[in-house]
Amino acid sequence: MTIHDETHDFQGFLIVSAALTGYDSAELQGTGCAKEYWHQFRQVLPKEILTEFLSFAPALGKKHEDKIIRQSYLSDRCLGPVSRSLIQLWYTGQWVPFPQEWRENYGASRFDVVKIISTRAYKEGLVWDAIGAHPQGAKQQGFGAWSLEPPKQRGAGE
Repeated sequence: MTIHDETHDFQGFLIVSAALTGYDSAELQGTGCAKEYWHQFRQVLPKEILTEFLSFAPALGKKHEDKIIRQSYLSDRCLGPVSRSLIQLWYTGQWVPFPQEWRENYGASRFDVVKIISTRAYKEGLVWDAIGAHPQGAKQQGFGAWSLEPPKQRGAGE
C-alpha cells in the first residue's frame, strides 16, 4: 500500500466513521484518536473486508446516505458487526470484539480483544460530549461546577 493509498483509505475511514457516529470528520480528528482507531481497525480486519468497508465512503454525504448506512453497513451480515464495533470504539474509546460467529465466518485476529485503546481514547470518547458530561476521574469540571446549568445537548434546539 502506498502512502497515497494509505491517506485515501484513512480519509474513507473518517467519512464512514462520521456517517456512523453523527459527528463530522473534523470533530472526530479533534479527539486526537483517529490515527489510533484507524490502526486498531486495520489490525482486526482482513484486507478484503477493510476494502469492502471503505468502498461505500464515496457515496456517503450524498442523497441516500441513511439508506447506505442501514443497508450496506448496519444490516449487512459481515459489515454490521464491524460497524457496531467501530461506533463503540468512537463513543467509548474501547474496542469491542466481533461476535464469535463473525470470527468463524470471516476470520479472527489476535488484535480483536476487549481493550481501552489508550487513556486519551477514554477521555475523548464521544459519549461524554453526547451526554453533556465529562469522563470520570479524567477531566474534572472544576470547583462549583455543580451549581451551573448543564450544557445544551448536542443537536438540541435553542
